[in-house]
Amino acid sequence: MKNKIFALLTVVVLCLVMIVPASAASTHIFDQTNVIDNLSTLETYAQKIEDDYGYSVLLSVIDGVGAEGTDGYCEDLYNANATKENGIALTYNYGDNNYAFYCSGAAENLFSEDIRDTLWSVFAYTETYYEGVYAYLVAVEEIINKSPAVNEPATDAPETEPTTEFVPTDRTVSLVEDYADVLTDTEEADLLAKLEALGSEYDIEIGAVTVDSYDGKDPQAFADDFYDYNGYGYGENDDGFIVVFNTGEGDGNRNIAISTHGTGIDFLTDNEISLIIEMMIAPIKNGDFAGAFDSFVVECEKAIDPSISIIWIPVSILIGFGLAFLIVKIQASKLKTVRAQVNAADYVGNVMLTSQYDNFMYKNVTSSPKAKSSSGGSTHTSSSGRTHGGGGKSF
Repeated sequence: MKNKIFALLTVVVLCLVMIVPASAASTHIFDQTNVIDNLSTLETYAQKIEDDYGYSVLLSVIDGVGAEGTDGYCEDLYNANATKENGIALTYNYGDNNYAFYCSGAAENLFSEDIRDTLWSVFAYTETYYEGVYAYLVAVEEIINKSPAVNEPATDAPETEPTTEFVPTDRTVSLVEDYADVLTDTEEADLLAKLEALGSEYDIEIGAVTVDSYDGKDPQAFADDFYDYNGYGYGENDDGFIVVFNTGEGDGNRNIAISTHGTGIDFLTDNEISLIIEMMIAPIKNGDFAGAFDSFVVECEKAIDPSISIIWIPVSILIGFGLAFLIVKIQASKLKTVRAQVNAADYVGNVMLTSQYDNFMYKNVTSSPKAKSSSGGSTHTSSSGRTHGGGGKSF
């Protein structure tokens, strides 16, 4: 009897040992390269998205791939692991330095090519792989959440097109992101402190970003998307602006792009944006990247608060009065030989006027309307559908 009980307990223990690894295995987030921290947390989040919305969301980081290529690997990964008809998978091929998406079911229409490019940017431009995967999952959930009839049973109502309306999120990156590694740690920390202080004083968020590529995007579009999809902006209207410096590969390929939003559009006019960029270009050409961003901070503060301290108004008046008085005294001291005369004829001398008359020739009056003052810069619509201002220049 004791042997039977012992055998039964042994079987139970072996079953538990086999069940635990199976339950802990990843079914959504896969990491061949061991670069993703807290994998279980991300796996739990991906599973929650699937449970809440009925979409399978997968991501994998691999080190090289076989003959099927990254695209084929991504599709096979989804088909082998996804439990839902609707879903999306992203594979980052670390070894071959490329990536691929695969969409299934309703996700094919929901995640357009532009949206997938944005999701890639959200994943790629973060400090760590964990932050990248987390930001990717947040962005996917926001898009799915805004799609019509998520997890709802089919009805006789006419079908509606999926929506990709942008939903602002909290900022997921730092105000200073030096992806191109042109600043030292000390310079980066100093710049961050200045931007935080400036933003705190004027209720606005200002960011500075360096990259070595725009990933094939237009510079302005890249700056706009980086602002929108990384959650920049202060308050309900996401007020602020960022500058993005692309190191490029030498003269002519470097670029500075500025994106403004909310009150940031009012603060930075087109002329002020051009001035800021020109002030940054000179030190960059001399290799002084920290100096370029210091100029950015200084010019931004001037644009945000151009007012002159009121104390300088009376000071300026007194200085002007003093200079005028001094000049008059100097000129008067040269007229020591001049004496006042009793008769006006004494000033004329031998001059005699025989006749005098005035002839009216003509009158010519021109007028033009006074130019109306305007505030803020020109605007455009970004890929998220939001209004942005900005500008840029290659050099």
